[in-house]
Amino acid sequence: MTQIRADALVLVFTAGMSLRDWVQSGLLPREWPLYRRLRDEYRQIVLVTHGGVEDLTLLPQWSQFTEDPTDQPPEVICNQSALDPVAYSGLLPRLVADRLNGCASAIIKTNQMHGGDVAARIAAELRSRGVRTGLLARGGYLWSRFVAGEHGTHSPQAADAAAGEGELCRAADVIVGTTQRMLDDLAWRYGLDPSRLHLVPNYVLADRNPVPVAQRDRNIVLYAGQLVQRKRVDVLIEAISLVQRDGNPDIVLEIIGDGPDEEALKAMARRLGAPVRFKRRIAHGELIARMSRCGLYVQASELEGHPKTVLEAMATGAPVVVADSPGLVEVVQIGATGLRVGCDPASFAHAITQLLSDDDWRDLLGFAAAKAARENYALDAVIPLERRAHDAAIASAGAGLNVANAPVRFDPQLLHASPEDAAGMFAKAITSFCRRCAGSGRAAFLAALTEQIGRSSAAGAQPRITAPAPRSN
Repeated sequence: MTQIRADALVLVFTAGMSLRDWVQSGLLPREWPLYRRLRDEYRQIVLVTHGGVEDLTLLPQWSQFTEDPTDQPPEVICNQSALDPVAYSGLLPRLVADRLNGCASAIIKTNQMHGGDVAARIAAELRSRGVRTGLLARGGYLWSRFVAGEHGTHSPQAADAAAGEGELCRAADVIVGTTQRMLDDLAWRYGLDPSRLHLVPNYVLADRNPVPVAQRDRNIVLYAGQLVQRKRVDVLIEAISLVQRDGNPDIVLEIIGDGPDEEALKAMARRLGAPVRFKRRIAHGELIARMSRCGLYVQASELEGHPKTVLEAMATGAPVVVADSPGLVEVVQIGATGLRVGCDPASFAHAITQLLSDDDWRDLLGFAAAKAARENYALDAVIPLERRAHDAAIASAGAGLNVANAPVRFDPQLLHASPEDAAGMFAKAITSFCRRCAGSGRAAFLAALTEQIGRSSAAGAQPRITAPAPRSN
């Protein structure tokens, strides 16, 4: 008999991510198999997305998108917070709680930590209604580090990401990371109890046999992923131009993906005369088929979490060449399951050229990569770790983890900002405070603030803040 872990499992999507985004980016058939396996262990599975009602129109075609003709869609609640963030931040938890009416227990899980404040508010609402609720903060990558890398370590964006990440981790019953390095970082950054940390790596679907080198196209070097600066696709383009000049006239770099750097990368390939073929995102099954046919898979990212495309390529038996950088270091063992090289075009070109000239070496690396990926990251290997994290979350279910609402802090920049900028900064602080208040507290606070501003405006004076009386010794 199947064990029921809780009445409901609620998966909260990454901030800004809709179900339509999952479908269009090929994420759905990569992410859903885990929940398909867990379906019989919950009476109800609900997806909370950041899309509009168009997300609901996708449900009749669910089995087509998941590439499983027998699959049935879950329940979906659309978080249309973009319409009115303050109002909807209070409404959404009630909508979820109403949908779970009759449930005695629930697990609220984040797909990524970005957007985890939504999950925390849902958990708080359910607990206020007497539902035993475990909050599971899962991140596939270290959100604060990625934002710091993109915007700078001292940027406001990095500070906001670190604040949100810390608040979520401190409020959660269980924190899940995909690598031990990520968990170690979270532990020392936010002072977390190690007993609340669970390692659950990304998984691969191992339903196809690995493909040996003899059945692959030696001349296809493949990259799949976003076309953004962090991925350093420009390094791969320059490297493939060097490989071609080094006596490989038939070599082609196939790039599958899209992103803001697409046009610049295409222009670079034309300027260098590099043999590059760009393809837009394709269905997950088709991507795995391309990985199964390529001669090499390459990735030059400066930073990764636990890179699923690299793991998927390895699982197909593709020899891989990756940059010696965080995230990639954890998944590719030099000379055993692939090659890690310097993050420059010459290093990639040298590794590609050497591998292309040695079929036996490529076959050995591809075989070892497939064995390692399947033994460590196949869904059958990862699902017990996922179940253990769920059990720990529901066992704790908020015990001793109530975190006080963060105060609205006075920002010294207000003294030097223009009136328009100061108003925006103040509004952001008030919005953040409102999001953290319980529903009744939020309403009372906004009413009192509105009344105070109204009185001050009517009197022709600025709103006053009365200092507290000094303490008596």
